[in-house]
Amino acid sequence: MEKPVNGMNSPSAVGQRLIDQPEHPPQGVAYASEVNTEMVKGSGQLKRGRIRHFEVYCDEAARIGGDDKYPSPMNYVAMGTGF
Repeated sequence: MEKPVNGMNSPSAVGQRLIDQPEHPPQGVAYASEVNTEMVKGSGQLKRGRIRHFEVYCDEAARIGGDDKYPSPMNYVAMGTGF
């Protein structure tokens, strides 16, 4: 069986992208991502996540030790499901 196509090195020009093709590669497409997450020291439940050049924060409700300044981790999961 052939290895999956490396989706991170696929063309990005409209018409050449994998998503623009009438059929996807039969061997599949592989993507690899590295995500870094950390607790923000001294800030209760505040957490920071980074991927590539993006940075997001999440927090928890005050009833469980957060400040409710950002969506909770489960809020991000729910939003991701909808995207």
